[in-house]
Amino acid sequence: MHYRKSLIALTCALFSTGPVLAQTTTIADEAALKTAVSQQVTQLMQQQQIPGMAVAVLWQGKTFYYSFGKADLAANKAVTPDTLFELGSISKTFAGVIGAMALERGEIKLTDPVAKHWPALTAKQWQPINMQHLATYTAGGLPLFMPDSVIDKASLLSYYQQWQPEYAPGTQRVYANSSIGLFAHLAVAAGGKGYAEVFQQMTNTLKMPSTYLQVPAAAQAQYAWGYKEGKPVRIGTGVLLDEAGGAKASVRDIATWLQVNLKPEQVKDQVLQAGIARAQQRYAKAGQMYQGLGWEMLDYPVQLSALAAMTDPSFVEGSAATLLAPPAAANSWVHKTGATGGFGAYAAFIPSRQVGIVLLTNKRYPNAERVKLAYQVLENLK
Repeated sequence: MHYRKSLIALTCALFSTGPVLAQTTTIADEAALKTAVSQQVTQLMQQQQIPGMAVAVLWQGKTFYYSFGKADLAANKAVTPDTLFELGSISKTFAGVIGAMALERGEIKLTDPVAKHWPALTAKQWQPINMQHLATYTAGGLPLFMPDSVIDKASLLSYYQQWQPEYAPGTQRVYANSSIGLFAHLAVAAGGKGYAEVFQQMTNTLKMPSTYLQVPAAAQAQYAWGYKEGKPVRIGTGVLLDEAGGAKASVRDIATWLQVNLKPEQVKDQVLQAGIARAQQRYAKAGQMYQGLGWEMLDYPVQLSALAAMTDPSFVEGSAATLLAPPAAANSWVHKTGATGGFGAYAAFIPSRQVGIVLLTNKRYPNAERVKLAYQVLENLK
C-alpha cells in the first residue's frame, strides 16, 4: 500500500455531529478516574463504532491504563496495554525530537538553507527556504502526501526540484508530511546516520521496547488490526513515511514518551534531554496554535473551542503564520493527533500540571472527538 493511500492524516478529520460526551464530575481519586474514563470511552466507542481502544492517563506521578474492545475482531483478541497501534502523525513528535537532537549537537541550524544539507537540491525556489521552514510547515505549500510517482530517493529529488511554492517562506502554515519528513531525514543525514537507526537508539535509551517503525515477526501477535469500513487494514510503506507517520507502539510506550516529555530532566542522556525540551519550544505561530518540533501547543489554560478549532481541516490546509525567533517556551497544552487508514491516535499533556493522556484506537474517527474526550478528562483531574 502506497504512502498516499495508506497514511490518512490530520486533514481527514471532520467535526462530529454526534452528542457531546457527558460532563464528568471532579475526579479526585483513582476509582473516580476509572469510572469517568470508562463511561466516556464506552460512549465514544459506541458512537463512532470503534472496535478497540487503549487509554493511558498520567496523573499524580502515576500512569493508569485502561483497555476496551477488540484488537482483532476475527480472532476475538482483546485490547491490552501491550497491544500495538499505528500512531500516524504522532510519529512526527519522534521526528521533532530527533531533529532537535541534531540541533543540540550542532549538526544543523534552523537557519541553514535546506540545500546546505541536500546539495543536489539546486532549483531556484529552494534558495530562500531553510530548515525552520521545513520543521514548521511554512516552506510555501508543500503537499500533505507525496505523489504516487515518488518511490525512491531519485524520484524524491525530482519531485522537490520541480515543486513550486504557492507562498513566500515563513508566511503560511500548510500541514505536510513532505515538510517535516524531509526536515527529519536531512537532520539525521547531517550526522551521518539513517533515520531508522537513530529512532531505534532513542527508543532503546528511553526504554520503549514496544515502539517500532516496522513491527518485527516476534511482535506481530501484539499488532492490532485497523478497521476501515469494517475491513481489516494496516499501513504500508513509503518514502519519508518513517519520519512522518509510520511508527507503531503500545499505549505503555506512548505513556513513557509523555512521561519524559513532562519531565525531560529525568533523561540521563544530555543530548536527548535537551532535544526533548527543544521540541516543546515555539518555532512558529498560526492562529491560536504554536508549532513546536512535531508537537503543537496552545496557551494554557485553554478553552475546548480553541483546541477544536485546531482540528478544522480548513485551518490545517493553510493558515497565515509567523516564524518565532528565538523560539520561546510558555505554559502550554501540548498535543498531537495522528491517523492512518485504520487507526486513530491522540496524545496530550500539560507540563505545568504534570498530567497527560494517550488515546489509541483501531479505527480512524474525528480529531475533534479525541480532543473533546482528552479535555474533559484532564480538565477534571484535581
